Amino acid sequence: MKRVPISKLISQLTEKTDLFAAEIKRDFESLSENQLNWQPNEKTWSIAHCLSHLNAYFRYYIPVFKGKISNTRFNEPTETFSSSPLGFAVYRQVKLGKVKNIKRKLKSVKDYNPLINTSLPLTKVREEYLDHLVEFKELLQESKEVNLRKTKCPLSLRPVVKLNLGDALIFITYHNERHMEQMQRVKRMRAFPSA
Repeated sequence: MKRVPISKLISQLTEKTDLFAAEIKRDFESLSENQLNWQPNEKTWSIAHCLSHLNAYFRYYIPVFKGKISNTRFNEPTETFSSSPLGFAVYRQVKLGKVKNIKRKLKSVKDYNPLINTSLPLTKVREEYLDHLVEFKELLQESKEVNLRKTKCPLSLRPVVKLNLGDALIFITYHNERHMEQMQRVKRMRAFPSA
């Protein structure tokens, strides 16, 4: 992401997070368990799979973000933020195209893939996801008090690789947007059950 005022960045990420919560309540809250768990085929995720996947990421990143924000020695925020080359690459991988299409197919690692990792829960996924969004919004506000560029977070896939906090917050937001679109695509399929 190009240089942007911190207040604008946090505002954009917060607005997107609010939209995710509104979308869940509007489009997915009244779905039956059958609809939530319906798969177009055995290799394609259901809506519940998508939410379980996002919840798994939140279960990793929310404690990391909390710890980094409360323990960083870089507690002097800057006025602007710009992504690192690594952060920009990670963000571009998950960002939707201009027409809300998924430009790049990404293979989920097995720990975060509900088709492979059967320990990822598929029940109460909506409730858990909405709770995580509330926590994430709080963390977005708290992040304004630290240096988003100098505070580093370990990546869930490779903890030895670190993203700066700003890039990690951007990644999580656009990763959520990507899977919200995936869930909408599942719901729009002709064979999607009516109840």
